[in-house]
Amino acid sequence: TGDEGVLAMAVETLAAMARGGIFDQLGGGFARYSVDDEWGIPHFEKMLYDNGPLLGLYADAWQITGSPLFARVCEATAGWVLREMQAPEGGYYSSLDADSEGDEGRFYVWSREEVTALLDEPTYRAFAQRYGLAGPANFEGRWHLHVRADIATIAADTGMDPAEVDARLAVAREILFEARARRVRPGRDDKILTSWNALLIEGMARAGLALGRADWLESAERALDFVRRELWHDGRLLAS
Repeated sequence: TGDEGVLAMAVETLAAMARGGIFDQLGGGFARYSVDDEWGIPHFEKMLYDNGPLLGLYADAWQITGSPLFARVCEATAGWVLREMQAPEGGYYSSLDADSEGDEGRFYVWSREEVTALLDEPTYRAFAQRYGLAGPANFEGRWHLHVRADIATIAADTGMDPAEVDARLAVAREILFEARARRVRPGRDDKILTSWNALLIEGMARAGLALGRADWLESAERALDFVRRELWHDGRLLAS
């Protein structure tokens, strides 16, 4: 309709979700919902039916705004799907559990000691300010990462150039992602549901077209081929 106010509300909502704890700041993908007013702490379960539509929506938002944040959300979320949620046969698995080792969120949260052991001092200062470790613990005495300060503010406070802050944060995310990968993972529901696959096929295809990613399009095609091959019988689709 050309209503700039409506667009501004949608863009700010998507940006707030991307900055918040509902988005996995290290590994990509969105949790089901937030359990606090600031969207800092999620219910940690990741579902296919959320991430398919959100992937397409963030791709649309990137096309409209050109925001690097929205492109990064697409890249991280599609990367998570390819890495953890696509079966060798092509279909997409259903979900990841919230719990690991009997505790909700254990896979995702950090102590300061863990992070300081992994990062050098200037990188830790930037990371702690960016992702909340400079403030009080936000999840049962530990920290679940969400964006608390912008790059310009961190640069001013640390005396670093903004480009250096950005580079240090990228390195830190990679280091913590690799360390987290050595933890006991949440369980995965490996059912392949036709309707949920359809949602992610659409989201992956839209994002692949928008951002020019042939690997995402190929992923969507593999999933669609699986649906046609395994879930289409006698003119009817099976549920799973």
